[in-house]
Amino acid sequence: MSNITYLKGNILKLKNYPHILIHSCNCDGSWGGGIAYQMSIRYPRSEKDYIEICEEGGSDLLGSCSLIPSYAEDNLIIACLFTSSLGGSGHGSKESIVKYTKQALDDMYSQLQDPATGKSLGAVAPLMEYKLEMPKINSGIFGVPWEMTEKELLEYKSKMDFTVYEL
Repeated sequence: MSNITYLKGNILKLKNYPHILIHSCNCDGSWGGGIAYQMSIRYPRSEKDYIEICEEGGSDLLGSCSLIPSYAEDNLIIACLFTSSLGGSGHGSKESIVKYTKQALDDMYSQLQDPATGKSLGAVAPLMEYKLEMPKINSGIFGVPWEMTEKELLEYKSKMDFTVYEL
């Protein structure tokens, strides 16, 4: 059995269970396209946190994950996987984005296991109990074929289950 479930629908629809919205992003502080743009409209305070993180860390963030409260929904945490230094056409190669995705997922997994992380985020449950949801990360603006990212997600079969939203 796979650790990836595909679901058609709107990932931003309000939910009544604890969940983490995972997305891949750049390190230059721009939620200017794709799902990130939609999140910037819906979660402006989260975007502000993201920008501050990028201003402090820059490209050193590559391969890491920042967990940010949504501030708008008590049961939602946003996971920013830093997979590219720049946004838009300045993103890295497909191979580098997948490499940094793997590193960022490892970082996220470590954070999910730490009770102090959940406490600092105001989590409503232990983070390992949160449902992990994402669009087909990397396959939009970053142009990575979904199969390359999917292969990395499958490596977490015994650790994490993902719900991937498709339109």
